[in-house]
Amino acid sequence: MSSTNPTRLTEHMGPCEAECPERILALLGDTDEPSALNWRRRCIDNLARAARPLEHGMRIRLPSPFRFTDGYEGAEFTVHKRGRRVALSRPGVSYPEYRLSGLRHLSWTVVPETKVHKTVFA
Repeated sequence: MSSTNPTRLTEHMGPCEAECPERILALLGDTDEPSALNWRRRCIDNLARAARPLEHGMRIRLPSPFRFTDGYEGAEFTVHKRGRRVALSRPGVSYPEYRLSGLRHLSWTVVPETKVHKTVFA
């Protein structure tokens, strides 16, 4: 009977997945290996993207338009938050209609909005 030793995937092998938790990345030592450095950079980029705040009422633009089952296709949405739950609506619509899994990991950008404040005379 022979025993098999499973091959371990290391950062030097250039893994495709880049979802390593921050606590594990902190345990890694120094390296000069280009593929390991590239993998670490991709992991850090993913962590930073997931940490961006999504606030109620903010307007975001997705990297490319999404088509939903109701036929609507769009890239700009308004964020609606209820606790930890995040839903999206079309711009100008006050109720949430859509949900996207993995939204925090997408490369969305904030759409700047000009807000006009009321003038108050003393």
